Amino acid sequence: MKRKTLLIVSLLLVQFFKVEAQGVWQGEGTPPFNYDFGSGTGNIGSTYNATGTAKSSVSTSALPGFLAYPTSGYARVYTGASSSGGFAVNSSPVSVTLTASNSTAAPNKLSLYNIQGLSAVTSTFFKMSFDNTTATTGAITYAFGNSASATEGNNIFNNTAILQGGNFPGIFNYLRWDMTATTITFSYRGTDGSAITINSSTFSKNGGDYNMEIYANNHSSTHDYVRGSNTYTLPSGTFNIWVNDVRITGASALVNFPRTGELALGEELNSLLVQGVRSTSGALATTRFGNFDIKFIPTSTLPVSFVDFTATKKTNSAFLKWQTSSEKDNDYFEVLRKTDNSNGFEAIGKVAGKTTSVALNNYTYTDFNPAAGNNYYQIRQVDKDGKATTFEKTVLLNFELSSDIQFSKAGDAIHISASANADGNGDVLITDLSGKKVLSQKIRYQKQINNYHYSLSNIPAGLYVARVVMGDQSKSFKFIK
Repeated sequence: MKRKTLLIVSLLLVQFFKVEAQGVWQGEGTPPFNYDFGSGTGNIGSTYNATGTAKSSVSTSALPGFLAYPTSGYARVYTGASSSGGFAVNSSPVSVTLTASNSTAAPNKLSLYNIQGLSAVTSTFFKMSFDNTTATTGAITYAFGNSASATEGNNIFNNTAILQGGNFPGIFNYLRWDMTATTITFSYRGTDGSAITINSSTFSKNGGDYNMEIYANNHSSTHDYVRGSNTYTLPSGTFNIWVNDVRITGASALVNFPRTGELALGEELNSLLVQGVRSTSGALATTRFGNFDIKFIPTSTLPVSFVDFTATKKTNSAFLKWQTSSEKDNDYFEVLRKTDNSNGFEAIGKVAGKTTSVALNNYTYTDFNPAAGNNYYQIRQVDKDGKATTFEKTVLLNFELSSDIQFSKAGDAIHISASANADGNGDVLITDLSGKKVLSQKIRYQKQINNYHYSLSNIPAGLYVARVVMGDQSKSFKFIK
């Protein structure tokens, strides 16, 4: 009896420390999303094998298919036409075995997509094993990102396509395992769609279960997670990989692996897939997956999520536009500019935020005084408590300025736009037809587009001449008040 009690206590302690070993986001929400291949009833038996015709089975709580249905979203399996392989659900432990297709174009693919309530910052935990496979060819892929639609066939998470090179909207990144005669090459996806090797030593065909942890940040600001006694800062648009309690390092000591750019920054990470393909000779490659557990920082507690930032030239001004998908305690935005002659980014404008919002919001700002040459722009967001976050994207506009002076009148005001290729001093004069001065103003102009505004409300109606002098150039304009 005493031995039994000690065994139970030991098992509980093991389970306790196992849970504690997983990283926890600062600000993490509850409960997590969990899918263990056995919590919802499927209704097509324990195997789903490829046939001469491509086929798929989608499971929801309303209509279970081959797989157990998830608590949210969709669970789907797909097998390509005349390709072999498929899927088998295992009861002990509860898991699914993916057997790769022998085709180079038709994958066997399992996906969980359109999971509700997740966010742009997630951590995904699952077990996988190659179960002593003797396969010498084949590629197994785990990909994660966002499914833009629940409609089957609409995107890579629920269509018939193989995920390989090229561009696939919605993909944040992937992990890939390529079988060789003696090793398993472990890779991630590059920005051009190619597989970039991490190593050929982390995984082996007879390595038993691997505990996978993927920490992904598709938010515009950095986020921290605590694992064990250490805190790890994950920059915007990057992810960390842990395998059996070891954080994976790529080439050049890379630990914060980058997103591919196929998914817009700020979008939720609400979908994943596993795919097996190209097992073209010998035994088909098999991989067992179990118990996907996804944790996240709730969108409602995240600071501002930037979607995009663009800049457009408008004659002699820079028109800036940015968009957010959510905001939390957002006070205002600062528009930052850096030129070839400045020491760094400086604030040139301020735009009020929406405070708290879960809708798409559009913002604009016009820089009427861009500098000659390169103008680099960034957006900094400031919370109600004063905490500032700078959006990672920088946009560039170039203004090659020549000396030019332009004049316009609107109502009882005139506007002068003067571009200069050097700094200097000048004058603005307004006289009536007899030569009497009604305005005389010294101006200081810079090597940029300079804008000046003057009110005419205090001068009588009549015909006037405005003359602008800038260094060795001058220009006159006639106007009626």
